Amino acid sequence: MAGNRYTVRDLDELCRDRSFDVIVVGGGGSGAATAIEATERGCSVLVLEKMDTPGGSTQESGGSLRLVTDQEGTSAHYCALTQGTTPKDVIDAFVDGLVAMPDWVRAHGGELVAYDPVEDSVFPARRPGTAFPDVPFADRLGPRARMRPSTPDRPRGAALWDFLDRNLTSLGVTVVTGARVTELVEDPATRAVLGARVGSTTIRSGAVVLCCGGFNYDQELQRQYLGVALPALSPPGRNTGDGIRMAQQVGADLWHMGAAAATVGYKFPEYEAGFWCQMPDYGFVMVDQRAHRFFCETDIENHAAILAMLAQDPMSGAYLRVPSFVVFDDVTRRAGRLATLKTGENRHFPWSEDNSAEIERGWLHRADSLAELAAILGLPADELTSTVDDFNRCARAGTPDATGRAPDRLRAIDVPPFYGAQVQPTLVNTQGGPRRDRTAAILRPDGSVIPGLFGAGELGSIWNRLYPGAGNVCECLVFGRIAGESAAATVRSLREGVR
Repeated sequence: MAGNRYTVRDLDELCRDRSFDVIVVGGGGSGAATAIEATERGCSVLVLEKMDTPGGSTQESGGSLRLVTDQEGTSAHYCALTQGTTPKDVIDAFVDGLVAMPDWVRAHGGELVAYDPVEDSVFPARRPGTAFPDVPFADRLGPRARMRPSTPDRPRGAALWDFLDRNLTSLGVTVVTGARVTELVEDPATRAVLGARVGSTTIRSGAVVLCCGGFNYDQELQRQYLGVALPALSPPGRNTGDGIRMAQQVGADLWHMGAAAATVGYKFPEYEAGFWCQMPDYGFVMVDQRAHRFFCETDIENHAAILAMLAQDPMSGAYLRVPSFVVFDDVTRRAGRLATLKTGENRHFPWSEDNSAEIERGWLHRADSLAELAAILGLPADELTSTVDDFNRCARAGTPDATGRAPDRLRAIDVPPFYGAQVQPTLVNTQGGPRRDRTAAILRPDGSVIPGLFGAGELGSIWNRLYPGAGNVCECLVFGRIAGESAAATVRSLREGVR
């Protein structure tokens, strides 16, 4: 053990020597924000993290935070995106928290820096505003920001986690790693949540906050709620649906279970986590298993690929776009890396600049002709050739193609050799979990509160199927703070003899 950091081997001794007002299940961004807020409100807090190190998916994320310049318009856009599935008072509480976030960050020794997310990639798209510019009030969103890193080698989500971790340390918050919570402790008479269990160890508290993520790595939950099991960008072993099952055991309602943010990614057998696909040049198309294009590639936003790809064929019921295939020529292959290496578990992978090493690995397939490439990929050769020919005619004529892709975003795929790779929706995160109210209290199906139980982060996120971008990390901070405040209020009530 070191300072306020312990491992699960220390847990029995730790709990014998002291008690805790608040248990936080999950040591990522939402858990850290919860713990900081509850500690500053006078509570003793125990953070239980099942992995060997804290940080969750936050430290592998893009670390994007939304700054608010128009509070009413931002709330209206988020209400439109959630399409009536999230009450307005919950969204208003979130936006209120966004407004307060820059001051909170400064007060805790951090600095937010506005940035433009547009990068040197033509696919998937990275928009500075919302992922859905045609949804009402889209023009009301403010810019994005990231935490200024304390060292150059710790940008994006790593910088945000470093900021949170510094505050956890300075406040002396107790963090136990390797501690997987398997069950909540419930009062049989009042049905209030009184604590949690880690293996055979029972830990009692005044409040429990579930901050343990979604189900990126639970394929059964994915099949049940998304329809198909998908790879994820996040670290393996995290986000295995523990919080969903524990909340159900104490009677929680669920919401947004069919919602997820996913980009277009590769999944290679050697790695459990996926790689984020990118195209550095316009000489490419993406096709389904019939070698047909099915959307305007350069318009799809990098969190919204799942909306276009998770479509079932009405006759066979097959997911003909899972997997899909990117097809490109040698000019595109030489234009730059075909993977984004700035977020996710594989962000430090040494992907070659010209993609030659990945071709040698067999990750990217090479052929002298489109017909030969189709055979390698398992696609109908005549259909692939026809699809590329149609694309090339528009590129050479300078006219929009059938998907609406603009002439300046077309370049003929005509310089051999030709290349292809299998791609599929690759999860950034799932959104579903226990339903919560504006105070972060977890609710039963009848709308009543489960006493002593709160939630924050992507476990039971406010977002439904339309995810705006720069929303989940914000939610970690905002609802983490709300949950910490609410948990502290519960503890105060218990001290005063009122539940």
